[in-house]
Amino acid sequence: MVSADFDSLPTFGRSLIKVENVEEIIKRELQEVPERYVRHDEQIPSIPHDQSDSKQNVPIIDMGKIAQAHHREEEIKKIAQACDEWGFFQVVNHGIPHSLIDRVKRIGKEFFQLPLEKKQRYSVRPGNLQGYGQTFVVSESQKLDWGNLLGLIMSPPECRDMNLWPTEPADFRENVDAYNSEIKRLAGQLLALIAESLQLPADYFEKKFSNAYQKMRMNYYPPCLRPDLVLGLSAHADQVALALLLQDDEVPGLQIHKDNQWKTVQSIPNALVINIGNVIEVMTNGRYKSVVHRAITNKEKARLSIGVFYAPGFTQEISPAPELIDDNHPCLFRKFIHQDYMQDYYSRGNSLGAKAKSSFYEYARIKK
Repeated sequence: MVSADFDSLPTFGRSLIKVENVEEIIKRELQEVPERYVRHDEQIPSIPHDQSDSKQNVPIIDMGKIAQAHHREEEIKKIAQACDEWGFFQVVNHGIPHSLIDRVKRIGKEFFQLPLEKKQRYSVRPGNLQGYGQTFVVSESQKLDWGNLLGLIMSPPECRDMNLWPTEPADFRENVDAYNSEIKRLAGQLLALIAESLQLPADYFEKKFSNAYQKMRMNYYPPCLRPDLVLGLSAHADQVALALLLQDDEVPGLQIHKDNQWKTVQSIPNALVINIGNVIEVMTNGRYKSVVHRAITNKEKARLSIGVFYAPGFTQEISPAPELIDDNHPCLFRKFIHQDYMQDYYSRGNSLGAKAKSSFYEYARIKK
């Protein structure tokens, strides 16, 4: 039985160093970016807020068509292609009310616009994955992201720390709770479709998610006078099964690493960006791979994104599907307990940038 006090586990998300708030830094109207944020070893292009890469972008899956018999097969093939070639896709007509999406975005913006002293009531505490600020700051020399977050564990319910759930704006909690329910439904549908795309039983993944872990992360990236020098969110691969992201409609910033290039993901109003995480890479025996991605900033406008991360319960055993192992596809990953992997992931402190996938493979791959 896993302790309900999940965040007190010593190797989960420990931040040792407190850093200055980015939203307060920009108020000082500095003429140069503080050195703690400058990335000398990475090429970070500035993307104007009205520009997008429309010639080559992640596939778009229409959930409405999947419900139609004459379109279903075509959309399932698109999911297979997206997971195989991109590790990302966008979904439209997903059934989450647009009015709820608008409310969730509104409360996110209103929270980050609160005075600092109000937001600091919900500050991240050492060893905790929840709260406001920055996480995983473990040394004075570590390069920092140009942004702040609000992280909330939503499922399982006993892992919620309600002291860190804002009460301003007044409707924050009810809208986050409603959105959590919708995302859980959609994640279940997507896992069934991913299973179908691999010719697995539709409930193959569902059986692994009986006590699913679900966390929301609201990301706020203030404007930066030199967006070519900083990152809003460092390059990484998600350790979960699926990530479901609401982008900012006006300010693109999500980039994925594909074909040795950083490609900006187009913002589509009311769509969700879905990406495969490391857990699905293991469960599909590497047929579908998680992809390294990052967030960049904008010189003139702030950007808000809202991600929800979906994973099996902490005590669930993770392993490749036996149906996906044969002479042509030998088993690539060992069995492990999800909680053990999460502890390893967060304790390493080096799962970013060039090491975003290598540390995962070091832990999970079968050694030859």
